[in-house]
Parts: sequence; structure tokens; C-alpha cells
Amino acid sequence: MLIISQRAWNATNTEALAAYVESAMKLVRRRQLDPKAEPLLLLPQAVPADDAPEQDTLLAALGDIAASEKVMLAGAAGVAGEDGVAIIGFLLSAEGEPLLTAPKVSPDLVTGFGEDATAATGQPAKFKVASTGIGQVGILPGEDVLFAHYARALTWAGAEVILNPVAEVGDHLFESRRNARRARAWENTSYVAVAGAVGGTPNGPACSSLIDFAGATTHAAGEADLLLPDLDIERLRRRRNDIFAVQPLHLRANLYADGYGRMIERRPEELPRPPRGREAWIAECERRLAERPLPARTDRIEQYDVILTQTVGKIIKREHDADTLRRGNTQRALRLAERLASNPSIKLAVFPEFFMHGQGGHGYRSPITLQRLAIRYPGPEMELLQDFALKHKIYMAGSTFEIDDRLPGHVFNSAFIIDDTGNLIHRYRKIQCADVWGSLPDTTPSSVYDRYLDIFGYDFLFPVADTPIGRLATMVCFDQAHPEIARMLTKYGAEVILHPTSEGHGSQRSGWDAARMTRAFENTAYVLSPMPGSEFFHHGNGEFPTSQMRGHTKAVNFDGTIQGVADGPGGCILTASIDLKALQRARANALTNLPLWDDPEVYAHIYAGEVGLPNNLWGPDPLENPYIGFGPLKERLESYYARGVFVRPSGVDPDAPVTSSRVYGPALKPKEARRLAEKERVKGESIQV
Repeated sequence: MLIISQRAWNATNTEALAAYVESAMKLVRRRQLDPKAEPLLLLPQAVPADDAPEQDTLLAALGDIAASEKVMLAGAAGVAGEDGVAIIGFLLSAEGEPLLTAPKVSPDLVTGFGEDATAATGQPAKFKVASTGIGQVGILPGEDVLFAHYARALTWAGAEVILNPVAEVGDHLFESRRNARRARAWENTSYVAVAGAVGGTPNGPACSSLIDFAGATTHAAGEADLLLPDLDIERLRRRRNDIFAVQPLHLRANLYADGYGRMIERRPEELPRPPRGREAWIAECERRLAERPLPARTDRIEQYDVILTQTVGKIIKREHDADTLRRGNTQRALRLAERLASNPSIKLAVFPEFFMHGQGGHGYRSPITLQRLAIRYPGPEMELLQDFALKHKIYMAGSTFEIDDRLPGHVFNSAFIIDDTGNLIHRYRKIQCADVWGSLPDTTPSSVYDRYLDIFGYDFLFPVADTPIGRLATMVCFDQAHPEIARMLTKYGAEVILHPTSEGHGSQRSGWDAARMTRAFENTAYVLSPMPGSEFFHHGNGEFPTSQMRGHTKAVNFDGTIQGVADGPGGCILTASIDLKALQRARANALTNLPLWDDPEVYAHIYAGEVGLPNNLWGPDPLENPYIGFGPLKERLESYYARGVFVRPSGVDPDAPVTSSRVYGPALKPKEARRLAEKERVKGESIQV
């Protein structure tokens, strides 16, 4: 049983805390039907104390309270040490023994720097987890939960429940921070439990909640002392066992680890020791800001408008003329944008994922299928866009399947940017894709990693175009659900992230939207997400478009707020405004610019481990799809169970092979898939999914 407290407490007055815990547990015991269960009480981050106790002294006093009430006790508080006052998260057993402590890594960005404050900034972190009656528990104190890599690392350490004791304030980013905690639960298929004091010092707003892996949130009722949520750990374990869309399982972790290592090597010198005291932290803010100067372009357009085009296209199937349909889809998309494209304020038009050709291959998919749909950059379809860009003097971006003859037989899901003179200035290949389930046999850079780097180099994975309308980057659809992508783009300088996407209509939409807004907030970057308004699966006269794609194109401000949304399906355009001067003002504030405090030294070693899907899974034959039937995911899941990263659900035979309720059709071995592809090559479709 999990209990979340909103009562403010002081680490130097544990007598008052003991009286509160005693009264709270009397209420809890009346609701507890299993006398053997050991409840866990999560306290907020303690209010600052004039004379912070030493860590051992505080834990001993808290241990006495836990043992007296037979309750596991967790929270965060400032403790004094040789380097200053540092926030630590703690978890004590019902016998009063420390189960884990977690030094806070991030500085005090929300409440501001204290006179003697320090933190574990820039140091390799040990992400520790304890096994309890409510599940495997880890702690991210305060702002640490706002850093996606810390939550990911804690999950790979075995966490099922991430405790987040915080000190909150009611500023303009309060809702974005709350939303970020929802995103963390969804991204890690975990629970996130938040405890914040109401009526403390400063007077914090109500933020206590329990968030489940789908983003569903149980909030505290106003200023009530206690929140008694329902935490079903077996439901979480069954969800993880289902494999489908479990990010800690399929993330391309080692690809990012390579980049983090390169960033660390490029530093001119080691990071200084964490500052101590307000003046030292302010100096550190200035040092970090000086490392990231403002763009120096003299032709920079500080404010302009963009068009997000919500298209309705036609799916290309086996019996169709692919060239004709691609051209027709492209022309219809351009007609949508044309009405406003010549408006002097419009400088950029962005189109959805697959807007030229649809998803294609429904019923059967193989690399051959995608080759029928894919285009080359440059090519005849791109020429239509280039002519449009030149005619209207605007930048254009979108996403298609792409063939690159330097890796013959492979098809990438790629995004592009064309400048206002018609030149192709940017190309990005989707890194996190549905290929992990075998349901979309395109190639991701990780799948052919060594060959890819030999041809293009690592920096080509995260390209950023420095233009007069800002530093533009792209990510595609499922990429935005993985915070590592947008953060890497930001590290390479991105200010405006263009996100062509084709998100299906379903119960996962709330998680996608929480992630989208968090990508903008946590990177202080605009995120522009054009989506298909629908699509024609059948092309006959009188046929209606399908309802799987229902639009909801969105423009997200750099603070995580929604600027605009196309509030329904169908073809339309959504206009949005970009203000680069306002963005740079926000980035100049070290208290709100989270990437400023993102040091890969903290977590790079975790990403370099045996976590996520490994690189180089695709062999030399482009027809032998390595992901058919969830094979690599099943292997990784079994390794997670063996190492305690995940816990197997009750009632699941550990000797039985891992299955998934989401497997589409028969699981073919690569050689079987290749033989089928060869047999049906002439049809242009092969592997049934």
C-alpha cells in the first residue's frame, strides 16, 4: 500500500513528524485489510532548515519513526556535509533500516539556490533500487525527474515505482513540470509517485499524485494531507511482459551511449566540482551559458509564421501505380498549403509523415514493399516541392520512405528540409521506429550501425540546419516518444524541431501528447507536429477516408504549452508563430534551461550497458528482416528477467517462451522470410504481418 503525504515537515523537528506519522497511520490502518502488508509513506521534500542535520543523524531519527509505526518511510531532505547542504532521497524499511539513499543530481532550479546548497551535478550517478512490498522502488528527488536520462537509468536499474519527493512553486512552468512526470511514467512503463508539500515554505501548490504507465493520474484532493492511490504492481508487470511499446526494452541505448561518450571526450577539460552556495551556483550558471553563445547570423529572422499541413492521402497498395499516386498525393498536399504559402509572414511549411505515399503495404510488408513506395532525394517528387519552395520563397519539410543507393536494398524513414531557394539542405533518418516489432521493415541507422557510420559518420544521425529562420532539426513520429532524440538534437543546437508524424487514433494518444509537450519544455525548443487528417484505403468512387488517422496536428511552444491544434480530422492547415528572440530569452535563464544542466557523465555508463536493443542487428541481406516475430525483443526481455531489470508477472511460467498479445501473424525466421520474399518478389509484397 502506497500513501502519499502533502504535509510540510522540517528535518530538524522530527518530533512533529513522528506525531503526524502516528496520526496518519491510524487512518491508514483502518483501511488496511492485510495486517502483514507493510505500507510505504512517501513524504514531500522537507522545507529548508536553518541548521541542516547530518545524514546519519536524520536517517536514525526517521528510522525510529518508521520502526515505531511499522511503515516504510520515504522522502527527501537537505543534509549537511563537507561540501555543503545537499538534498538526498531516502527509503527506510518498516524496521527503520536504510534501504537506499539517492543524492540529488540536479541543482535547485525550482526553488532557487540556497546559501550553502550543493548537488551531485556532473558526477557519475549510482541509480539504486530497493525491493519492497509495493514493487521495486527507486527515488529521483526534486528536479531529477525532469531529466529523462535519470528516469531511464533508474528503470534499467530495476525500478517499477519512481518516487519523486519535491518542493514546488506556482510559476509559469508548474503545469509543464507536472506534465513531464506523466511523460516519465509513460516513457518508462512505470509508476511515478509525486509528493509535494502544501503550505510549506515557500507555499507550494498541490502537486501530489500517482501516475501510471498509461499516463492516468490520481491527484491529491486539494490541500488534503494524504493521498491513498491504488498501485497495482502486477498490472504493470503484465504490461511490460506484453513487449509492445515498452521503451526501456527497445530503446537504441548503445547508439546514444556512443554519442554521450563523444561529447565527454570533446570537453576541453573536466567539469568543475559541484558548486557550494548561492554565489558559486550563479557563477556556474554564467559559465555554462557562456559555453552556448547565441547564434551569430546577421540575416536571422526573429519572428515568422509557419504552416502545418494536415493532409488526406491515398494508400498505395499492390494493384496501384505507385508513381501516379505519389505524385497525386504530393500535389494535393501542396494545394492545401498554397492558399497561405505566399503570405509574407509565412517562412516554413511542414507536412506529415508518409504524406506522399501513405503507410502502404497493408496486409503484407517487406523491404520490397517499401521500395515501391520510397523515393530518392533528389527525385521527381522532391522536384515538385523544390519548385513550390522556390515559387513561394518558403522553407519546406516532411517525411517519406527513402532509398539511398549507398546502402542498396535498404529503405529509410527519412525527413527532409528544403530551403527557400529550392535546395535540399537537411536529411534525417528515423532512429526509433516500429521496425522493432517486425511490423515495418524499414531500416534504422542502429540496425546497420557500423556500416552507417562508415558512410555518413556519427554527426549525420542528428543533423541540424543553421538557417535564417533558426536552427532547424527534424524527428519522425515515434521518435518523439523517446526523449533521447530531441535532447540530442538540442545538444547539436536545434531551436525548432519539426516533427512529421502519423499517430494512430487510440487510447495511447494522451501519452503521446504528454511526451510531445515535454519534448518542447525539457529542451526549450518549439515542436511542430503535422499529422494526417485521414487516408483513403480504398480509392473507388464514393469511398470514405478511414478513421485511423484523425489529425490533431499540434504546435507546441518552447515552454511546453500548446500554441495551436487542428481540432479534428480531415484536410486543413494550422498556422503557428515562431519567436526566436523569446526562445533565446528563455534559454538565457539558467533556472529554466534544462539542457544546460544535462551532463552525460551522470548516465553515459548506464546507456553503454546491455540495455535496449543492440546495434547492427540487420545482416548483409536487406531481405532478411531481423525483427520478424519480436525475436530480438523477446531475447532482451528474457535477459531483463534473468538480471532483475524487470520482474516476471505472477502466474507466468519462467520456462515458457516469451510471447506477446501484439504479434501480427506468424513469427517467421529470417531465412523463411527471405524465401517468401524471393517467391513473391514480382508481386512487390512479401512478409505477412
